[in-house]
Amino acid sequence: MRRDILLFFGLVTVIGVGVIAAVILLWGGGGGGSSFCDQPLLPQGESEISQTGFQTEDAGLTGVIDAARTGNLQAVNDAFYANNSEIHNFTYDVDQRLREENEKLAKELCEAVIELEEELLVAQPSTDVILVDAWRVRFLLRDAAEALGYERPVE
Repeated sequence: MRRDILLFFGLVTVIGVGVIAAVILLWGGGGGGSSFCDQPLLPQGESEISQTGFQTEDAGLTGVIDAARTGNLQAVNDAFYANNSEIHNFTYDVDQRLREENEKLAKELCEAVIELEEELLVAQPSTDVILVDAWRVRFLLRDAAEALGYERPVE
C-alpha cells in the first residue's frame, strides 16, 4: 500500500512540474513575452529634461554610488527615493522623450532602473548589486543625454 501512495505522489509531482513548465513557457518564460519596459514609463513628476537636468541627475547618482560603496543602504534609498527624489523621477520622466529618439536605449534604461528598484526592495539588498545597477543607470542616462542632443554629463 505504501508503494501505491508513493507512486501516486510521484505521479502528481511529475504532472505538477509539467503544468508549471508549460505555464512558464506559454505566458512568461521562453519567447515573445512582453516586458514591462515595452511600454513607456509613466512620468513621476516634472523633471527638467535639459543639459542642466542631466548634469544634476549625474551628480545625484554619484550620491547613490558613494552610499553603495560605503554600504549605507539608508543613504542609497534617501538619495534615490526620499522626498520625491528627482533622480528616481527623472529616470521615468525622460522615458517618453527618449523613446521618440532611441527606443532601444529607452528600453535599456527602463530595464536598468527597474533592476535597481527591485534590488532596493528585496529584504537583504546587496550594495554590490546596487553599485553595479547605479553605474549602469548612470551610463545609460549619459547616453540618453547625447541621444537627445545634449552634452554627455561628466563627473
